[in-house]
Amino acid sequence: MKNAFGGFLIFLTKILLIAVILALFSIGQRLFYAETLFYFWGNVIVLLLYTASLYIVSRVYNGFLFGNAALSEIFLSWILCLLVANAFLYLILSLLEDRMLSLYGFSIIFVAQVVLILPLAFLINKLYYRQNPALKAVIVYGKKDKLDEFCSIVTMQRIKFRVSHIVSQDTETSALFEKLDSAESVFFLDVDEGKQDMLLEYCYLHNKHTYVQPTFSKILINTAGTFWLSNTPVFSLKTPVPDIGTLFIKRLMDIFVSLVGIILTSWLMIAVWFIVRFSDNHPAIYKQTRITRGGRRFTLYKFRSMRPDSEGDGVARLTTADDNRITPIGHFIRRTRIDELPQLFNVLKGSMSVVGPRPERPEIARQYEEIYPNFSFRTKVKAGITGFAQIHGRYNTAPEEKLFLDIMYIETFSILQDTKLMLQTVRVLFKSSSTEGVERDLTTALWRGEDE
Repeated sequence: MKNAFGGFLIFLTKILLIAVILALFSIGQRLFYAETLFYFWGNVIVLLLYTASLYIVSRVYNGFLFGNAALSEIFLSWILCLLVANAFLYLILSLLEDRMLSLYGFSIIFVAQVVLILPLAFLINKLYYRQNPALKAVIVYGKKDKLDEFCSIVTMQRIKFRVSHIVSQDTETSALFEKLDSAESVFFLDVDEGKQDMLLEYCYLHNKHTYVQPTFSKILINTAGTFWLSNTPVFSLKTPVPDIGTLFIKRLMDIFVSLVGIILTSWLMIAVWFIVRFSDNHPAIYKQTRITRGGRRFTLYKFRSMRPDSEGDGVARLTTADDNRITPIGHFIRRTRIDELPQLFNVLKGSMSVVGPRPERPEIARQYEEIYPNFSFRTKVKAGITGFAQIHGRYNTAPEEKLFLDIMYIETFSILQDTKLMLQTVRVLFKSSSTEGVERDLTTALWRGEDE
C-alpha cells in the first residue's frame, strides 16, 4: 500500500511540475506578449500546443526518469526540454503575429522556469528514493574476467541497489537459491545458458526483479517477431531491410541536417581552422581512413586535436586518459565535440550518415574482430556521426558493448528513431564522461585481459 501511495504521490508532483511550467509561460505571455493573446479557446489551443511539445521533448530527453538517472542528467534534460519547447512556441507565436517577436520575454520566462523547476525536480527525485529505498541485490556470475568492472558499475548505483552477495554460477544449487531468496534484485553476468534459464525461472516464480546482460543472440531475439506454426509460437528473425522510400527519406534528412549544420557552424569552423592551423603551423584538418557499410573504406575529416607526430610509430591507437599527444586547443575541441564538425561534409558527400554506428579504423576493427567476429555486423549499414553507442555509451566503451548497442540500432531502425537520436545527441555534448579515453597503457577499448 505504501508503494502504491508513494507512486501516486510522485505522479501528483510530476503533474505539479508541468503545471508550474505552464503557469509561468502563461504569465510571461500576458506580461510580455499581450498582443499574442486570443479569445478563450485560442489561448487554450496555444497552451495545449505548448503542453504537447513539452511532453514530446521530455520523452526524447527522458525528463521523467526520476530514480533512473543521475540528478545532474535530469536537470540537464529539463533545461533542454524548456529550451526546445519554448523555442517551438516562440516560432508559433511569431508566425501567428507575422513577425519575429522579441526574445527578451522568452528569456525571462525560461530563467523563471529553470529557477522553479530545478528545485521541484530535486524534491521529486528525493521523494522517489524515499518511497523506493535501495534494493538488496545479488550478482550471479559465470566468468570472472568482467566481474570487477561489472560490480563497480552496479555499486555506483548504490542509491538504487545494495549488493549483498556476489556468487558464482557453480555454487551448489540450494546455496544459490538461498542467496536469491534473500535478494530483491538479481543481476546475471555471463552465466551459462542452461543455468541461467533455471535461475530465471526461479526468480520469476519468486517475484525477483532480474537484470540480464545481453548476448548477441538475445538482442536479435529481443527484436524478433512472433510466427505461429499451427498452435506453436516461434520467434521469427530476419535482417531488417529498409525499403527504398525509407532510405530516400533518410538520405534527404542527411542532406538537410548536414547543410543546415554547415551553414550554422561555418563561422565556428572557420575560427577553429585558423586557431588550429596557426597554433603550430600544421594542417588543421586531420584525414583518417575509416570503414563504413560493407567494409568500404573512406576518408573521414576532423579538426586536428593532436600533435602531428601523434602516431609516429605507425601504431593505430585510441586516445588514452590524460593523453599527452593532445594539444591545448585539442582538449577543448574534443571535450565540446567541435573536432567532429567537419564530418558534416562526409555526410553531405554521402560517405557517412548523421545517425549510424561510428566508423572504426580498419586496423582497430581487425583487432576487435579477432576476438568478436560479429563486430563486422556493424557495417551492415552506413557509418554515422551519432547513434545508440554515442548516446548510451562512451568513447572508451568496450567493443562488445558497442557492438550490442549498434546491433540494437540496426535491428530497430526507423526514421522516427533517427530523429529522436539526433535530438538526444545534444544532451551528450554536455556529458564529459562521453569523451573519456581508454586506460593509459591500452591502445584500444578491449578489456585489459583481451588486449594482452
